[in-house]
Amino acid sequence: MLSKPERSQNRFARIPAVAKFLFRLALIIVLSAFAAVSYLIVRSKDPLYVVREIKDWGDYHRFDALITKVATEHKLDPRLVKAVVWRESRFQSDMVGKNGERGLMQISPIAAREWATVNAILNFEPDQLFDPKINLEIGSWYLGKAMQHWNSQEDAVPFALAEYNAGHSRVDRWVRVASQKNPQLSAQIFEDSIDFPSTAHYVRTILARYDFYKQRGPMTSENDAVMAE
Repeated sequence: MLSKPERSQNRFARIPAVAKFLFRLALIIVLSAFAAVSYLIVRSKDPLYVVREIKDWGDYHRFDALITKVATEHKLDPRLVKAVVWRESRFQSDMVGKNGERGLMQISPIAAREWATVNAILNFEPDQLFDPKINLEIGSWYLGKAMQHWNSQEDAVPFALAEYNAGHSRVDRWVRVASQKNPQLSAQIFEDSIDFPSTAHYVRTILARYDFYKQRGPMTSENDAVMAE
């Protein structure tokens, strides 16, 4: 039979073994998590975006619920609206553009006043564009109008994005040019007819981001995007 001192020594001898086991278990968990995240990043078609998303998760997803709500009210795909927000402001609600555009969807004060007039909004002030909800409302309203302008097209999205960026009259001109090249107008033929490099790039980058979001499935308020890659 062991004496009391011997039992105490055995008990203390087991402590390092338990500590080693816990350390190894924690290391396995950390390495497994790292491997899983690395796999998702590599598997993604845009690993740089995913890395930034993980790094700034709050910025990239804090407006998801609001975007989903407002976009749905305007009969728009929330993933399209989010792609526009990403391109316009990188989710920064206090962003100011070089021509005075403001907020998440970079709305100009002139465009905002048109929205306010049409919707009978009294005493509208440009600084209200820094309010995420108001900004998304106005931007989605404009994008929704542009989608309606081109709903006769098989894919109205490229036309609507070009209008959102460059205005309806310019898109009309590009459509005429595209139709002269090929009476069977398609989204691709239209995109190739955009002679503003900045607008052409704008449309391409948003379409690519929109496709990226669509691959993740429906957008939700929590949007476990990385796990859905």
